[in-house]
Amino acid sequence: MNKISTKEITNWEFHNKNIIPNNITSVQNIVQKQYWLALGWWSALGLSHIWVIKYLEENCIIIKEISGTSMWAIIASFYASWKTSDYMMEFAKSINFLKLIDFDLKNWLIKWDKIYKKLEEVFWEIRIEELDIKLKIVATNIETWEKTIFEKWKIIDAIRASISLPWIFKPYKIWTNIYIDWWIICNLPIEVLDLNNIIAVSVIKDVNWKLKTKKKIFWYEFDTWFVNLNYQVLQRSFLLMMKTNEQISINTDWKNVLLVKPDLWDMDFLSFDKLDELIKKGYEEASLVLWDI
Repeated sequence: MNKISTKEITNWEFHNKNIIPNNITSVQNIVQKQYWLALGWWSALGLSHIWVIKYLEENCIIIKEISGTSMWAIIASFYASWKTSDYMMEFAKSINFLKLIDFDLKNWLIKWDKIYKKLEEVFWEIRIEELDIKLKIVATNIETWEKTIFEKWKIIDAIRASISLPWIFKPYKIWTNIYIDWWIICNLPIEVLDLNNIIAVSVIKDVNWKLKTKKKIFWYEFDTWFVNLNYQVLQRSFLLMMKTNEQISINTDWKNVLLVKPDLWDMDFLSFDKLDELIKKGYEEASLVLWDI
């Protein structure tokens, strides 16, 4: 039987034991490539995580534990439940993100029903503790303002707690506790991972552009419409808050952090229609940062 080179073994195949260890050359080298993965949040820009994961698969970088918050707890859950990057990409392309929005203006902006049904197609009744890769989904307890790490619970419920963005989704109640999105306190959950060899993927843009208060049409300049200006201010405020939180997570003396930060300056947090470009940039940045591990 021919030996199989390490480059031919994907992360999924190795962990899923579809390849007999005796047929692997340099198994010791593979075992040394074990890391803990933290996925950061910023709406559509988190789609670039998919090809960061693609790079990990192609280079046999084994992820022993993964953490995620908000929308990108979904990507973390895909990965921990043995969904490949190709599967994630096809799943993302199959989604019409606008059709997943079911407005509920009487209470909160968006209901959970359509998103729940879509995720139920993948996760069903699977629980976090049943997975082979350790998964940590993080949310904020709104009454204590402390983080809650879901390591044992139904995956969909944990995602729902973590995805409860204030003003958008209704806070989620589990037993007597009420949860909102964890990014309010920390959008790059490095500190919840057990060991110190961390690959952290940030999709936060640098806040270095000026507010556009004027718009030029032909030879005339007009004041920017107040909705557009408010949108710019709101997005900038979110970025400043998350940038500060992220730096606290990264600047730690007790964890070895490899930061993968794709250049997404020309992307918007609603750029769901730019999937191909987002995932390409994620792959390119991963290949630059992680090439020698």
